[in-house]
Amino acid sequence: MTRALRLALFALSAVGLTTMVTSLFLQVLARELNWRVDWTEEIGRFAFISMVFMAAAYSTLNRSHLRVSVFSDLVARKIGARPVQAFHTLFLLGFAAIMIYFSAVNFVEGLRFPNISPALRFNQNILFVAMCCGFALIFLLHLRDLWALMRGDTLEDGGPVDE
Repeated sequence: MTRALRLALFALSAVGLTTMVTSLFLQVLARELNWRVDWTEEIGRFAFISMVFMAAAYSTLNRSHLRVSVFSDLVARKIGARPVQAFHTLFLLGFAAIMIYFSAVNFVEGLRFPNISPALRFNQNILFVAMCCGFALIFLLHLRDLWALMRGDTLEDGGPVDE
């Protein structure tokens, strides 16, 4: 299950990055050749936004997200790694839950009051679905981590618990 999720998130992130780079390359080329392709900037922006949230879930799955651990490492030496990891996990669960809520609220609000992009005529608020999905995955992954901590395991840096 983890392997399939890892592959899916990596593929979605790669497609988003490829779409963004291709779109922006086409935009630069079009500028040099005086072609009118206004939609390339919007495609690049939408691909970037979607890719960020899929890549964030991917890095959470692999425990490769950026973190500053100077203080937590110091505290972990005094009281142990599991309580510090539990605190981090609970904090990140709360943050992900808040972000899911607000992205869902913004999505619903955006359906009522659309923010239409000028070139593609696309309701930009639909991008909140990517944010909601990304944070929902992050929430579920941290829930899995919390379950592992409650079983007595410790979380390994740089790799998933279940491999």
